[in-house]
Amino acid sequence: MKFHRIRISIRRVLFAALFLIFAHSPAGAAEWALQKQADGIDIYTRPVEGSDIKEFKAEGMVDIHIDEIVALLQDSDRFQEWFPNTSDSRLLKRDGDISYQYSVMQTPWPISDRDNIFRSVTTRDTSTGSVHISIEAAPKEIPENNRLHRVTKATGSWQFTPEGTDKTLVVFVMHLEPGGGLPNWMVNARIVATPYEALMNMRKILGVTASQ
Repeated sequence: MKFHRIRISIRRVLFAALFLIFAHSPAGAAEWALQKQADGIDIYTRPVEGSDIKEFKAEGMVDIHIDEIVALLQDSDRFQEWFPNTSDSRLLKRDGDISYQYSVMQTPWPISDRDNIFRSVTTRDTSTGSVHISIEAAPKEIPENNRLHRVTKATGSWQFTPEGTDKTLVVFVMHLEPGGGLPNWMVNARIVATPYEALMNMRKILGVTASQ
């Protein structure tokens, strides 16, 4: 009888411990691992359950007013100017805070280039001035191009937080499955370089330097 009570107590302790762990962590989410720190930009990655492609997170401070950097991100025609390996980009439609953007991602020959349609939803916190843009793939929005492989799985977000008058903390998170025969090792090999180059290119276009 005493042994039975001990087993019940152990189970209760284990249950309580698991409850505390999952209550403070997103369901199924792995811990972020820092992969690169350079020019005031931190790049993290983590595995995604059910996928061989890692998710990345890029964080960096930009010495510019939040409205200017948000305006650049929302200018779909300029997306190809700063996002790596993008050969074409344009706005398909915008309805208030919801927009659909088309872009083409270049891949090494002989693999077909990818095209993406991203549905973005922009929200602004009026109390803090921060801006959040959620991203998800919307592959059925327009007919497919037979010369390109349509990306069907992608989720991500941009978070812009004002830090004073002319400083903005940028956090970019993305998980994308290119599919169509593109080797997973090749995708993961670029998982750190792509967001780092994207934030560096944004700074160059905006005419600002790294903020430490």
